[in-house]
Amino acid sequence: MAGQPEIDTAIALFKAWSSGDADAPGAFLAEDAILRDIVAGDDQVGWPAIRAFFAAGLQGAPDLELIPDKFWTADDGVAFTWRMSATVTSDALGAAHNGKRWYSDGMTYLEFNDAGKVQLEVDYHHGGAMLRSLESQA
Repeated sequence: MAGQPEIDTAIALFKAWSSGDADAPGAFLAEDAILRDIVAGDDQVGWPAIRAFFAAGLQGAPDLELIPDKFWTADDGVAFTWRMSATVTSDALGAAHNGKRWYSDGMTYLEFNDAGKVQLEVDYHHGGAMLRSLESQA
């Protein structure tokens, strides 16, 4: 049964995702881990693919922040809610949004291998939440 050590790893992993350092999450992931981001669509398989995916995302969101909130444990992993945010750094979402901070709430499920590394990360969030959060700002 997953417990506090897995929750602690989840918190540390999300601090790494929030660090701005594309290499930081690697310490918590199995070399052959799978990242399944529901919005992105395709699985990223293995640390090199995950790192490349994350590094590309950091170019558009260098101050990305992921804050975990509530946790649930299961026999093979841990699930938790989180809030993701970053500052818009270009006019890609419209010039009026440049410089604004967007938010998106989501949920993640992590499975661990026998060494305590994340073997599978599945992220669920709504693809339209980012733009909706920007449009709600006055």
